Amino acid sequence: MSRLRIIYIASLVVLAVLIITTVFRPMATIGEYSGVQRAQLLQTEDEWIIQFDLINHEGKEQNYTITALVDGKQYTEDVTILEGRIFTYIHRISHDTAGNGDVTFAIYKQGETGPFKQVTYYLK
Repeated sequence: MSRLRIIYIASLVVLAVLIITTVFRPMATIGEYSGVQRAQLLQTEDEWIIQFDLINHEGKEQNYTITALVDGKQYTEDVTILEGRIFTYIHRISHDTAGNGDVTFAIYKQGETGPFKQVTYYLK
């Protein structure tokens, strides 16, 4: 075999290994975590609408607590999300009740003292 042919075959093998790793490795590295995606802040004439998706990849059914702090008032919602499922959270804040405009959302997993995700919106 010529030297060029050996280099060509070796480069094809390396290319195949790279393709296989990029396709199958990300699926294998999906670990145990929860995540927030598609966060949106919408403003209408009368209110602000805050929406996000909470995704459970914990490997089991998981309980979450979502808290919203609006103008010193706390709103709480407890949800149970099955493994691999998505929960869409929607919170509406009228312009009259927004107060100083600072709104803080925190998401807690059951049994944990600190939030795994916290975000503050400044509406005004």
